[in-house]
Amino acid sequence: MEKPRSVIYIRVSDPSQIENNSLETQLKACQSYAERNGLQVVEIFSEEGVSAKTVHNRPEMRRLLKFCTDKKNKISKVIIYKMDRFSRSTEDALVAISLLAKQGAFVVSATESTEENPMGRAMRTILITLAQLDNELKGERVRDNMRTMFRNGIWPFKCPKGYFRPGNDRHEKRGQVPQIDKKSSAIIKSLFDKASNGYYSKKALADYLNSLDYKKYFGSEADGEIVKEILGNPFYYGNMYGPKWEEYIWGKHEKLVDKETWEQAYYNILGKKRMLKHQDNNAFPLKGVLKCAVCSHPMTSSNPKGRTKHYLTYECHQKDCPKQERIGIDKAHEQFQAILAYLKPSRRVLKLFSELVFAEWDQSVDSLKQEARLKDNQIDKLEDELTSIAHSNSKGILTDEEARDRADKIRNEIAVLRVERSDVKIDQYDTEAVKNFTETFLINLDKFWYELDLAQKQALQSQIFPNGVVCQNKIIRTTDLSRSFELIEALKNQNSDYVIPVGIEPTIFWMRTKCPRPLDDGTINEPVYFTRFDFRGSKM
Repeated sequence: MEKPRSVIYIRVSDPSQIENNSLETQLKACQSYAERNGLQVVEIFSEEGVSAKTVHNRPEMRRLLKFCTDKKNKISKVIIYKMDRFSRSTEDALVAISLLAKQGAFVVSATESTEENPMGRAMRTILITLAQLDNELKGERVRDNMRTMFRNGIWPFKCPKGYFRPGNDRHEKRGQVPQIDKKSSAIIKSLFDKASNGYYSKKALADYLNSLDYKKYFGSEADGEIVKEILGNPFYYGNMYGPKWEEYIWGKHEKLVDKETWEQAYYNILGKKRMLKHQDNNAFPLKGVLKCAVCSHPMTSSNPKGRTKHYLTYECHQKDCPKQERIGIDKAHEQFQAILAYLKPSRRVLKLFSELVFAEWDQSVDSLKQEARLKDNQIDKLEDELTSIAHSNSKGILTDEEARDRADKIRNEIAVLRVERSDVKIDQYDTEAVKNFTETFLINLDKFWYELDLAQKQALQSQIFPNGVVCQNKIIRTTDLSRSFELIEALKNQNSDYVIPVGIEPTIFWMRTKCPRPLDDGTINEPVYFTRFDFRGSKM
């Protein structure tokens, strides 16, 4: 009998990891898993130096999805080293996993408990969520550093045209004040001079830039949008605008034109005396999440004028939608918080859920400790080699040039390993602190949501309601929950506790979950029950 067919997916995000057998380690673990479980590996997909933030930017992942969804290949398992190798985006990962599952290809981890059963699926979602959390925390640290630089007058983003940063190392570059590039800046300055002296169209100015060999310095032909981008940037007269934080800061960089020239050019070409105001989306946290129940399109923010004042609303603007739902933000947010309040788990369920999560969390910490020890041992061996090279050189076995070349190579390897070792921050994994935060967070979902900033609100919403929420007749309701919250709801609605099966698993039985149903006045009615999934466990 032919063994079930499977594929292996391995990935490293940093090209330097490739040289340190990270891919090889992953491959061996996946092959060992396949052998233990009687699986035939028919294809290996290897991604080198590619981030897992999204699925779409990974050629091998796209090839894997195409290969596994082809019915003639008959793939039963997609084996990965760890869930964070698959994706660090919960939304992308669950979509890809669901797509594969529909074709009978189930994603499993060679080192984690992610078998295709309710507990395994829940753990899989938790692990992906923790991977995304780790990724977002790293991103938050980067954003905090960038904001600090910005507030100190240093532009932390890509330099505007006509400016550059000295040096080769990108991290050093980011912390340096942009400097004027004498050759390319002359073109930009002449654009401001021409725009401030007369009334020209954006096209005419674009043609003028191209006549100055704009492409030679900036890699493409100029057009009206490029003209708009340059003339609309206050950076050139020394004032930096940070769109991420909606702040203006005077920069430490040398200005290219004076403020009067910039303002005149801006007014002549763009027809506005003042800076463009950026729409404040903070008032509309459900934008993109709230959908029209009739046409399923996301509802957008709106500010219609009434008889006496403007009203903030969410509206469906689809022309072909027969209903075009509309709901005021106060009513919408009140109903959304009521749904979050309903989703709060009981103390009993919270305790069980936390135990499940942190049993897996502890395994991850143990894995990190092993990784740290491996890096330390590799560094020690390389340092011993340096000592041996010095000894061979002193004995005349190696020439000075040979010794220097070998030593430089080993020092580079040590430097890479130390960077990788520094990324394994075991001391940051305060399990008890995370557990306490998780419990506090889950028990106060509605209050937390209200206090979060826009980005945090949007992140939380996507984690709980991956397919959004819908509005019908000015009433907000949910369609489905993420896998983690499905598990919480299922446990909450049962008068039982569950333990991880030991030996022969008990009989499968069905669990039912419930979602709150708002009434016409926005209050929460008795829950609506519907079957979710079966769950292998023990009733106590």
